Amino acid sequence: MSTIPSNNNLEIKLPQSSNINTTIGLKHLNNNSSLYLKILNSFKQRYTNINIQTLNPEERERTLHTIKGLTATLGMESLLYTIQELEKRFDETLLPLFSQQLALVLEDIQNI
Repeated sequence: MSTIPSNNNLEIKLPQSSNINTTIGLKHLNNNSSLYLKILNSFKQRYTNINIQTLNPEERERTLHTIKGLTATLGMESLLYTIQELEKRFDETLLPLFSQQLALVLEDIQNI
């Protein structure tokens, strides 16, 4: 568990996760743990019930691109790699992996 000072002098405890590299995420956000947690929770709310397979190609491309940016910023490296592969060439065989990795990330966020 990492203890990170927040901007308001409270310490925020972030659990270690194999799916979210909090060190990278915090670095991208100038170690602002309050902002980091806010974006993690927003990510969870926005993508908990997403089904990428039901989106039309334009929506899917836009959604994957948005998630890719967030995963890079937040330190979700495995999910980022899968999304990069999906963006290069949309391959439906990667969708179960995407869904599995997204579920693991969302579960980790739930535990924060």
